[in-house]
Amino acid sequence: MSNAPDPRRRPPAVKTLDHTVAAVPLLQGRILLHEHARNIPRPRPALDDRLSGVVMTGTNADARAFQLRTDVGYQGTLLIDSAVYTTYTATAEEPFMAPPDELFAAVDTSLNFQKARGATAALTPTGYIPPANSRALKAVMRDANRIERADTLVSLPIDVTWLNQENIAQLIAVCAKIRHPKAVILFRQFDPLGQTKDIPANLRRLFTEVEHMSLLRTDLAALDVMAHGALCAGIGVQSSLRHAIPPDEKAQIGKRGGGPTYPHILMPQLMCFKGAEFLSKVYGNADPATCDCEECDGRSLDSFYLADGETRREAENHNIRTWGAWISDMASYRAGSARKTWWRNKCAAAVDRHALENQRIGVGASPKSGFQAPAPLKAWATLPVTP
Repeated sequence: MSNAPDPRRRPPAVKTLDHTVAAVPLLQGRILLHEHARNIPRPRPALDDRLSGVVMTGTNADARAFQLRTDVGYQGTLLIDSAVYTTYTATAEEPFMAPPDELFAAVDTSLNFQKARGATAALTPTGYIPPANSRALKAVMRDANRIERADTLVSLPIDVTWLNQENIAQLIAVCAKIRHPKAVILFRQFDPLGQTKDIPANLRRLFTEVEHMSLLRTDLAALDVMAHGALCAGIGVQSSLRHAIPPDEKAQIGKRGGGPTYPHILMPQLMCFKGAEFLSKVYGNADPATCDCEECDGRSLDSFYLADGETRREAENHNIRTWGAWISDMASYRAGSARKTWWRNKCAAAVDRHALENQRIGVGASPKSGFQAPAPLKAWATLPVTP
């Protein structure tokens, strides 16, 4: 496919190049699905277009997004994240991936190109912002505030240590001075929110104190920030799209020795993702948990222990329908204390169910033999509900 969009194939129902169409009302209240651009796009009937949308992510994101619009006929909310932060690190001189002598023309061209490919709003091509690199963070603020468009989200791909106690105040101060809506992406091997105990609370503080914040490329943290006033959020369709790693690091994986890879399953009662291989083992001598979502219709959750494409698609649809139902439930509660209380109570119930599920199947709460509540889930279940 040519890099230049064919003017005869305009994405449907999208004002492609009108940079005066504000991003905020188009994204407000949505949790988006991060799709990987290496895959040919396909319809996602599990998505609720009223409350969700798609982020096409990866080096081929623009072409895949255009295919999603023109070939699949998708008319919902769409963002294009080419993920330049996976190969480029922001500096004080060049926070965006663009030639320094053509910085603003190049950034504007990037934003226009996303819109021409069918994006609802445009993400800045921000590089990865390393730990405690204040000059790079402030450079993002400086150059972002020179962008004269209403359709722009300022991407903030930050190392998770920016959410530590010693850095959170500066991060909040800088974010508050960026006049465009912001989209945070957290970097760290494995789950960024599980690194230290203060990170879930400080992430929540960031979203409470700064207006029009989004959290992209994450997991169930998307629902936590949405309950606490986020503009929008995004959940990865697979584990590699639920966080990011710095450009100079290789992804670490829990499994050793190669072999087939299996999908991760969102447990409806336990509110956590578990590998299909783990579920097959933990339920080896007990009745497995089941799911009644529209995709599963009573299916055993250990039955996803297959490496074929069809099983992976079924697992993805199960995950989407599961968190999609939670989005719908959340939307039924008034924003503020009622919604926050609903979310805390839901998380607390899920934490308690881990012990009950271990008791039911006759195992202990160890990483190998039973279920352990993730640290972020425990935090969400116990952090106070602020006014």
